[in-house]
Amino acid sequence: MNGKSHIGDLEAQAWYAWEEPASEPSWLLTYVDVLSVILAMLVVLLGQMVVRQFQPLEEEHRVTEPVAEVLPMEQPQIAEQPVIPAPSPVETAREDAEARLVAEIEHRFDDKVKVVQREQGVSLEIAESILFRTNEAVLLPQALPILAKLAATLQSIGDANIAVEGHTDNRPIRGGRYESNWELAAARANAVTRFLLEQGFSPQDLRSVSYADARPVADNTSAAGRAENRRVNLKVEFL
Repeated sequence: MNGKSHIGDLEAQAWYAWEEPASEPSWLLTYVDVLSVILAMLVVLLGQMVVRQFQPLEEEHRVTEPVAEVLPMEQPQIAEQPVIPAPSPVETAREDAEARLVAEIEHRFDDKVKVVQREQGVSLEIAESILFRTNEAVLLPQALPILAKLAATLQSIGDANIAVEGHTDNRPIRGGRYESNWELAAARANAVTRFLLEQGFSPQDLRSVSYADARPVADNTSAAGRAENRRVNLKVEFL
């Protein structure tokens, strides 16, 4: 018995000595791999969360940082000058003629003919006392040489349209040939116009106008003012 028991012990020892150690189960390795993958994913997710948390802070810092604004250099302001068109040759010739007429009237007629500048043309004013008697429209003899000299002066300068204007004061007419200042002013303007026609002016260049007391140049409350208002004007516009 003892011998068999000893042999059995040897056989048992020999079997364990030659048997290869058992390897770890395959499921245990798979579980470790899964844990490694999960751990790696957690690390990646944590990293992304940290990056996302810092991005708003960087953007806020970037927005709040003062940015140096580059302003354009101011250009010197140059005032625009209005463009004034050059006068046409016709306007220049007309202005020259008006200037010559003014110079001739002031030089040759003393105070018998007064020059009145207008926006268009020149007005020549002759007082009633030089041309007519009170409430009459017949030219005085001493008025004829003055009007003849005036006609020659106008013709020497150039062709012109002439409006002969009759003016009176505001006192109503009582008796006599004319019933109103309108008729008296018209008759006086016609008398001067007729004289100019006799001096060779074209009828197309003349017209006769009555203004009566509608356009006074002085106060009618005084004798001197009324005398200034009684007049004949020749409005001259050169062609």
